[in-house]
Amino acid sequence: MSINQSRSFAVSASMVKFALLCSAGAAAVLVPAQAQEQGREQAVDRNSVLPEIIVSAQRRDESLMDVPISISAFGDRAIREQQINGIDDVLDRIPNVTFVSQGSRDRKEISLRGVSNQLDPYRAGRQQAYAFYIDEFNVAIGTSNPEILDLERIEVLRGPQGTYFGRNAVGGAINITTRKPNNDWFAEIGGSYASFDTRSVHGIVNVPIIEDVLAIRASGELRETDGWIENINPIGGGNDGEFANARITARATPTDRLTWDFTYSYMRGEEGMRVGVPTGFNTATWAFVYYRDEPGFIADPDGVGFYPENDDKVNFNRPQAVGTEFDYYSTRITYDFDNMTLTAVGGTLSNFLFNKGDIDGGSIDAFYEDRLINRDSISGELRLQSNNPQTLEWSVGAIVGEDKGDLEALTFHGNESPLGGAPDQEVTAAISDIKNSYWALFGQLTWNITDALNATVGARYSREKVSFDGIRRSNGIVNDSTDRSATFDDISPRFTVSYQTPEAGLVYATVSKGFKAGGVQNSGLAQLRNEFDPETLWNYELGWKSEFFDRRLRVNLAGFYMDWKDVQQFIRFQFLDDEGFLRSATAIDNAASASSKGVELAIESLPTDSLSFGGTVGFLDSQYEDYPDALIDGQLIDASGKPLVNAPRWTITTHAEYRRDIADGAEVFLRGEWFYRGEQLTSTFGLLYEFDPFIAPAYNVVNLRAGIGTDRWDLNFFVENLFDEEYFASSYEQAFYSGVQVEPAVRMIGANLRFRFGALSD
Repeated sequence: MSINQSRSFAVSASMVKFALLCSAGAAAVLVPAQAQEQGREQAVDRNSVLPEIIVSAQRRDESLMDVPISISAFGDRAIREQQINGIDDVLDRIPNVTFVSQGSRDRKEISLRGVSNQLDPYRAGRQQAYAFYIDEFNVAIGTSNPEILDLERIEVLRGPQGTYFGRNAVGGAINITTRKPNNDWFAEIGGSYASFDTRSVHGIVNVPIIEDVLAIRASGELRETDGWIENINPIGGGNDGEFANARITARATPTDRLTWDFTYSYMRGEEGMRVGVPTGFNTATWAFVYYRDEPGFIADPDGVGFYPENDDKVNFNRPQAVGTEFDYYSTRITYDFDNMTLTAVGGTLSNFLFNKGDIDGGSIDAFYEDRLINRDSISGELRLQSNNPQTLEWSVGAIVGEDKGDLEALTFHGNESPLGGAPDQEVTAAISDIKNSYWALFGQLTWNITDALNATVGARYSREKVSFDGIRRSNGIVNDSTDRSATFDDISPRFTVSYQTPEAGLVYATVSKGFKAGGVQNSGLAQLRNEFDPETLWNYELGWKSEFFDRRLRVNLAGFYMDWKDVQQFIRFQFLDDEGFLRSATAIDNAASASSKGVELAIESLPTDSLSFGGTVGFLDSQYEDYPDALIDGQLIDASGKPLVNAPRWTITTHAEYRRDIADGAEVFLRGEWFYRGEQLTSTFGLLYEFDPFIAPAYNVVNLRAGIGTDRWDLNFFVENLFDEEYFASSYEQAFYSGVQVEPAVRMIGANLRFRFGALSD
C-alpha cells in the first residue's frame, strides 16, 4: 500500500472516530464537563467547578485561560493518577504532539505541530526543535525524557516561544515546575509493580531547617524492569532496565522579598539493549554488505522471524548496553521590589550517553560498536519584569551560555565480518568536539488598552558561535576532517493582540518567529556541504479560550499556519568506496521549505459533581513545500509535497472519569481513556520507502485506571493498552543483519501505592 493510499484509509477511519468524538462533545456542551489538564486547585470546591489551571508560560503565574498561547498543562494529581513517568507519557494526551524513539527511553524525537528535530540524535552537541526548561533552567542538551517525581506541573507550549524560552524554541517549549521546600514537615513513600516485573520505590521528604528562613526538600526513585524482549541467543539478556533519579532543593527566604533556590538533580538509566525487534527490511548498504542484493525485505529470519509475527524476540550474539547519565546544578534567585521583580537563574549540567556491544542485530558476529558522548552546558539568565497589573506590563532580560560536546563513535569487525576484516579491527570511526557559545537580549511589552483589549510585542536578539573539530576514519585511515566555526545572528519578534471578556472568553491573534542556528560539520561525502544554514519559522495563529455554565465547561481552540524555511535535515547512510572500505556519510543539509497548518481543540466538561468528560482533536497538514534534491539512502529524490517526519494528520483523545467521596474521607475514581494517532513517517527513509516499517500505521489505544485514597494514602490501578493493540510508532536503522528495527507496543497492567505523613501540600 502506498503512503497516499494508506493515508486515505487512515483519514477515513479517523473521520469516523472524529464524528463519534464530536457527538460526545455535543453531548458535553448540552450537559457541561471537567479538565483533563489538571492544575493547582484554588479555594473553590473542586467537585462543583473545573479546577483553575495555573501556568508560567510568560514567566509569571497566570491562569491558563488568560494566556494567549496554545498550552496543555498537567498538575500533580494528573501525574500521579495517570501514571506519568516521563515526558513521553504526556505527549499522547496533547493534540498535534507526538514522538519517535531511537530504541531507548532517553532518545526521543519530539514533534510539536509537525516541527521536530530532524538532526542526528548522536551528534556531540545537539540542537533541539523545542526548548526544555526545569524551573527556568535550560536542560535541552542533557535530556529529552527525564524521570518525573515530585512535580507541581508540566506545561507543553505549542508554536515558537523565542522571547522567553530562547534558542531553538522553533516548535514550542516544555516547561516543568518542581515542588519547592516549605516550612512544614512532610514525607511520602511509595512503590509500584507492573507487567514484566517492573517495580519501583520512591521517597520524598520536606524538612524545615530554620523556620520561615530555610527549608530542604529531597526526592528519589529506583525503578527496574525485566523488559518484554528476549534475546534467544545463549548470551541471553533482553531489554531489561535499571533507572534512578534523585533531586534535592534548598530554599532560603531571609526576607519577605528575597527567595533563593538551589537544586541538584541526578538521573541515570541503563537498558540491556535497544528496544526493538527486526522487520526483515534492509536499506541499500546493508542489503549489499550482507546479502549482495537490492534494498528490501530480504533479511535472514535468524531464528526469530520478523514483526508482526515476532514482537518479543531478538538473536544477538554479543551483549549490549544502552544508557544515559545526566545531572545538573541550578540556582534561582528572585527579589520583589514594589512594582517589579528581579530574577536570576543559572546552572551547569552534564550528560553522558553510551551505546555498546552488538550492532549487526543478528546471531552472526559481524560488527560491534563503542559509542560514547559527553555533553556539558552552562547558562545564566537575568530578567526584570513588572509584577502588578498596570497599563503597561513589561519584561526585559539577557541570557548567556555555552554548550560543549565530544563524541567517539567506533565500529569494529567481529569474528564473522562480511567485509573480511580482522576481529576487533576498526571499521569506521567518527570523533568530534563541538562548542556552541551564545548570548541574547530579550524584552516583551503588553499594553492593556482597555480592560478587555491588549496588545503585546516581544523580541529576542541572539548571537551564536558554533565550532566543530572532527575527523572520520575508515579502516584506520582518516578520510575526512574539519576544524571550523561559524557565527549566526537573529532577531525573533512576537506580536499578539487579545480581547477578553467574561462572556466571550479570550480571543487572540499571534504572529511569531522561531530560529535555530546553523552549524558546521564533516559530512563524510564530498558532495555534501561542510556547513548548514539556520532555519527559521513564522507562525500565524488564531485562538479562543472560554468557560461556560459557571465553570463547568471549558473550551480551547486554536488554528495555525507555520511557514518553515531552510529546514535542517539529517542525512545518514553508509557506502563502500572504490577500495572496498566501508564509509559513513552523516550530515545535516537544508531542505528549502516546509509548512504546517492545522487546528487544535480541547474540551473539558463536568456534567455532574462526580462525572467528567474531556477530549482533544488535532488536525495537521505538514509537508515539504520545496525539497527537490533530498538525499535518502544514497539516492536523490524529489520530496516536495511529501509529509514531514513524525507528523500524523490526526491526533485524537477522549476520556471519561467518575470520582466520588466515600466513608472516612476516602475518594474513589474510575477513568477510561482512548488515544488515536494517524499514520506517520518514522524517519526520512519513509520519503523513499513508502511503506512499513518507515511509515507507522494508525493506531488506537484504550487505557483504564481506578483508584482509592485519602489525603494520607492512595492506591491506584491501571491497564494501559487494554485490548493489546498491535502497533509501533518508531523505527530505526543501524547495521542490522535481520533488518530495520521497530519498537512494538505492549500491554501494561500494574498498581502503585503511596503514603504521606506530616503537613500536606496545597
